[in-house]
Amino acid sequence: MSSPPADDETLICDVAARDERAFARLVSRYTAIVRAIALRFTGNSADADEITQDAFLSVWNNAGHYDPARASFSTWLYRITANRCMDTLRRRRLWSWIGLDAAGDPAAPEPSAEESLGQRETLALVRQDILDLPERQRMALILVVTAERSAQDVAEILGVSRGAAEQLIVRARHALRDRQRERTTP
Repeated sequence: MSSPPADDETLICDVAARDERAFARLVSRYTAIVRAIALRFTGNSADADEITQDAFLSVWNNAGHYDPARASFSTWLYRITANRCMDTLRRRRLWSWIGLDAAGDPAAPEPSAEESLGQRETLALVRQDILDLPERQRMALILVVTAERSAQDVAEILGVSRGAAEQLIVRARHALRDRQRERTTP
């Protein structure tokens, strides 16, 4: 008879005690959603992979600092992910200012799911619209849509009030709707 799956808080406590199997279970449980958040935020597969790796490395290194009284494990992990995403964006801006951006990013070796869909052009435009959103609006929207988090969770992850999180989400949705309207109105 196998034991029931451990909850996240039990696993993170085990990770704090340097239990590699517990860490592997958390990584397995959350890699897909962390990578999806990072990919949607950056629009770049290589950056998404790096952010995912950095986020889990941070979990390993800081597991002893996790406080279940402050937030659920998933909220804590999404906050780490959001911070890594925004750090990557800031670093990219610095690189472009310094001139390192001219080297470009390597092409993704595999076609993305978006490329395989029939409406590639529309998806590319919407994807660009999302990437053009201010970073906090973009992250709030991605957390709601991709990670299925509530406005309260978004507030905790981004370190803002619930009202501010709701405004970020509303503004992001309005901006996307306005851009779509601009394209369809002659």
